[in-house]
Amino acid sequence: MENLNKDFEKYLVYNENNKNIKIAVAMSGGVDSSTVAYILKKQGYDLIGITMRTCTPEDEDAKRVCEDLGIPHYVLDATKEFHNTVMNYFVDEYMNGRTPNPCMVCNKHIKFGMLIDFALSKGANFMATGHYTQLKDGILAMGDDPNKDQVYFLSQIKKENLKYLMFPIGDLEKPKVRELAEFLGVRVYAKKDSQEICFVEDGKLKEFLLEKTKGKAGKKGNIVTVDGKILGQHNGLSFYTIGQRKGLGISQEKPLYVIKLDGKTNSVIVGDNEMLFKDELEAKDINLISVNSYEDLDGIVCWAKTRSRDKLHKCTLETLKNGNLKVKFLEDKVRAVTPGQGVVFYDENKKVLGSGFII
Repeated sequence: MENLNKDFEKYLVYNENNKNIKIAVAMSGGVDSSTVAYILKKQGYDLIGITMRTCTPEDEDAKRVCEDLGIPHYVLDATKEFHNTVMNYFVDEYMNGRTPNPCMVCNKHIKFGMLIDFALSKGANFMATGHYTQLKDGILAMGDDPNKDQVYFLSQIKKENLKYLMFPIGDLEKPKVRELAEFLGVRVYAKKDSQEICFVEDGKLKEFLLEKTKGKAGKKGNIVTVDGKILGQHNGLSFYTIGQRKGLGISQEKPLYVIKLDGKTNSVIVGDNEMLFKDELEAKDINLISVNSYEDLDGIVCWAKTRSRDKLHKCTLETLKNGNLKVKFLEDKVRAVTPGQGVVFYDENKKVLGSGFII
C-alpha cells in the first residue's frame, strides 16, 4: 500500500469471510458512494450497486463505477413515489408558510424505505451508503466530520431499518475520502458534490414553485410588523425565510427581519433581530431511534439541533398529550427556529434519541 495514508489501511483489509455477505451499495454516482463500493470490494464482500431513479435520469457515473468494479448494477424506478411523497410535500409546505426539509422525508420513505426493500429483494444482507454518519451499538450517531452532520437528515429513518444499514466512511472527513478515492483510482474522485435539493436547480426555487403551483406561489400579501403595521407587500409567502433581512423591499431606520410567515393571513411578519431568538419550540411527527417509547423522552435532558449546521443546544423535553414534544432550551436561546424544519435530539455521546418537525 505504497503512498497510502496509514489511516486508510484498515478500510482496505481483505477478509475471506466477507465473501458470504452480500451488500447493496446505494450509488448516486458521487465520490462518497463510489468510494464505499471500492473499499467494500477490497474487503471481500459480495457487492451489487443499486441506484434510484427519482425526478431526473439516474447518474450514469454510478453504472460506470459498477462496471469498473465488475459488479452488477440495478436501478429502482421510484419516480412516482418520489413525486407523490417528496415533491408534493415540498410544494405544500411552502404554500402553507413553512420551510420544508425534503431530504428528511425522502430518507424516511424512499431512500431508506423503498430502496432498502429493493436491496433485500436482490438478496442483499445489508445496504451501504456514503453518508457521513455512524452506527454505534446499532444507533445512529454523528459522523466525525463536523461539517458533514448528515445524521440530521437521516434521523427520520424507521428504527427497524437500521439493522440493515452500513456507513463505511462515517468516521472520515470529506477531504480524506477524496484522497482515498484518488488513491484507489475511483473515476469520480474529483467530482463536485451534488446540489442541495436534487429536484430544484440551484438558485431556481422561485421558478420551480411558480411552475408547480401555476403561479399561486406568487400571490402577493402584506409585510407587517408584529403590532400590525403594514410596511409594504411581499411577492409570495414561499419566497421568504425566517431570519431574512435583505430583499424585503421595505425601508426602515433600523434593520427588520422576517419573524414569522403567516399562511392563514398570507402575511410576512417582521421585527427586531431579538425577536428571532426562542427559548422553546414544539415538534410533531416524532420518530424514535434510541428510546423504546414516546414516554421515555419525557423530562430528559439532551441536546438538540434545529438545522444541520447548527451547534448542539442543551435542552429538556416534555411529552404532550397530542403526541408532540415541547423542547425547552436550557442555556441559550436559538435563533431563527423555522417551522417545517427538522429538530433532532442527541444524547451526550452524540447518538440520536429521535427527531421531529418544528411547528
